[in-house]
Amino acid sequence: MIEANENELVVVGEYRQSGRKVKMRMDAATALHSLLLQASSAGVAIVPISGFRTFAYQESLFRKTVAKYGSEETAVRWVARPGNSEHHTGLAVDLGDSESPACDVEPPFEQTKAFQWLEKNAAQFGFEMSFPRNNPHGVNYEPWHWRFIGTPEAKQAFEK
Repeated sequence: MIEANENELVVVGEYRQSGRKVKMRMDAATALHSLLLQASSAGVAIVPISGFRTFAYQESLFRKTVAKYGSEETAVRWVARPGNSEHHTGLAVDLGDSESPACDVEPPFEQTKAFQWLEKNAAQFGFEMSFPRNNPHGVNYEPWHWRFIGTPEAKQAFEK
C-alpha cells in the first residue's frame, strides 16, 4: 500500500480522551463526517478510533502483536505487516461505539448499535467493511475496520 502524504490528511476526530488525532484523506474525511452526522441524527454515536498510520507506526503495532501471539504467522491475521495496511492509504478507519468503549477493535463491536447502523448505512457514504467473516485475505473478522471506496481513485487503491 502507498503511504498517504501528510498534506493530504485532515483530522476526523480524536480517539476518545487519548489525545491521539485520527486522520484521513480529505475525500474519505468528508464522507466520514457525513456518515457520523447521519448516524448521530439517528441516535447512534460512532467514534473514530484509528485512521492513517505511517509505516513506522504500523511496524510498532505489528511487533507488539507478534510478541502477544508468538509468531508473525498468527500476528498477521490481526495486524497487517508494515507496507500492507489499508491504514497507510488514509482511506481506512477503525470505528467504535461511543457507548461501548470495551468493544473498541474487538469482535463484540458487531453487537453494538454503531455496527448495526454501519451495516445498514455505510455503503451510501462510500464505505465498506474490509474484513468480513471468511474474507479472501485470510484476515480475522474485523467489524470495526471500514474503508472508503466512494471515489474511483479510492476504489482503485484497494483493487489487487
